[in-house]
Amino acid sequence: MSCQKQAENKPSTQDSIAKVDSVNNVAAHHAKNSLDYIGTYKGILPCADCEGLETIVCINENNTYNIKTKYQGKGDKVFEQKGTFSWNKEGNTIILDDVKNGPNQYFVGENTLTQLDLSGKRITGDLAAAHILAKQPSENSELETTTEPKKTVDLNSRMEAQTVVKKVNPAIGKATLAETKWRLITLNGKVVIQNGKKDFFLKLNSKDGRFSAYAGCNNLTGSYVMPSAFGLTFSNVAMTRMACPNMLLETLFSKALAETEHYSIKDNILKLHKGKVAILATFEPAK
Repeated sequence: MSCQKQAENKPSTQDSIAKVDSVNNVAAHHAKNSLDYIGTYKGILPCADCEGLETIVCINENNTYNIKTKYQGKGDKVFEQKGTFSWNKEGNTIILDDVKNGPNQYFVGENTLTQLDLSGKRITGDLAAAHILAKQPSENSELETTTEPKKTVDLNSRMEAQTVVKKVNPAIGKATLAETKWRLITLNGKVVIQNGKKDFFLKLNSKDGRFSAYAGCNNLTGSYVMPSAFGLTFSNVAMTRMACPNMLLETLFSKALAETEHYSIKDNILKLHKGKVAILATFEPAK
């Protein structure tokens, strides 16, 4: 399936000059009517629980899109979704109308699409450049198809998508942020001594955006949100009301969750971060 651009008559030189000189057209100068945004864009986006998300976005002139994604390190499955898009009021960002549970806004630049965060804002910091997809030459502006059609998963079909996700998640041999039971090993730079038979842990559930945790006395629960790639915040933290002799660790653990801004996973070690330097807690997969 290729990106479609409808045939159009080329304006004369005089018409072009008149448009540039027109005050009204200058005021309306934005990506929607000034950039050749129709085409295919490719790149590798950051991925929360994989090595990278190979992404191909095809934008058509009839306000439809086609996206193909592949999770690096998780097999050869290619996920495909089709739908319609609209523009924001400024005319510089397209909104994928059918994407509800993830980033669905892309800022349109000169030969680029920049994925925005869940609130429609540009992602800043070290990962900013990793969210830019590059437009492909017109002769290559055709969505690649897998050589084995059965490996392409139609995300518009909920039943098919759910079946495949169960097969490829999590990656074999790699711990993922959600669904892994993480055992607490350090808190505020100090090694945590596990007391009792029950591990001090943190576990995120991707199905409902909730988490559960334990640090020696009460059970903790709450919500979590990933506002951007590797962004992570916890909220609505609640706990049971047991009184224990020493609740300092639990109090510090709860405070660390409340202060978390983003995370990293390397060599199966999860780190919760505040700012660019501070490491609030580290975890390893529970055995």
